[in-house]
Amino acid sequence: MHEILRAMIAWPSVLLCMGILGFLLYVRHRRKTGMTVLVAYFVLQYCSSVPGVVYPLAGYASHVAVPTLPAGAQAIVVLGAGREPAPQYGEREGLTLFAAQRVAYAAWLKRRTGLPILLSGGLATAVDPASEAQLMERVLRRDFGLKARWLENRSATTWQNARDSAGILKPLGIKRVLLVTQAWHMPRALWAFRHFGLHPIAAPAGYMLPGPRQSGWRAWVPDARAAGDASLLWHEFLGMLWYRARGTVW
Repeated sequence: MHEILRAMIAWPSVLLCMGILGFLLYVRHRRKTGMTVLVAYFVLQYCSSVPGVVYPLAGYASHVAVPTLPAGAQAIVVLGAGREPAPQYGEREGLTLFAAQRVAYAAWLKRRTGLPILLSGGLATAVDPASEAQLMERVLRRDFGLKARWLENRSATTWQNARDSAGILKPLGIKRVLLVTQAWHMPRALWAFRHFGLHPIAAPAGYMLPGPRQSGWRAWVPDARAAGDASLLWHEFLGMLWYRARGTVW
């Protein structure tokens, strides 16, 4: 049910429903209303696929600060970011690009701070019973020769990442953590971790920035990468609204 709901509120689905609604209104003789909806559909479709709109919004919505490795941090917390087939390693499943970026940056932070690492992520599958945290640990050991101190193997959402990580760290007296995730995901992650009583310091592992071929006049030409990034921004926007509502209620 959760996955069906996520698919229904994804940005491409929202646009598709808007286009269908506009068309149905138009052919059912509500032409003025239908045309208004169709124009709005085409404008949003265009704006959400051009770098000149998507990346300024990404910069506004992201937490772009680079950590200065402040004194007082007690641990590094790395959030999972999904899994995908990994036959190149002779494994059934491995990390997505986002998850691999997070693990690589956590290794970089570990070598400069000496702080212990907590890897957070559940979602084991029938294909590979290992959790996302275990997959991240596998890469941390294999590619960087490092070990995680703690594995949080149950969470399926950012909210649960925060809740279950706090459940591990707070009894140990650990509250101030370097939080590793993508910059565009950071505002929601910071909010969730603060809600559960931790004091996270943003440590972005990757940024949503235009590529070299997405500037000048090309910034106003529809681009597949920009369209994909717009969907991620929409997901974060809805997620933040839901978390704030949930935090207020709970």
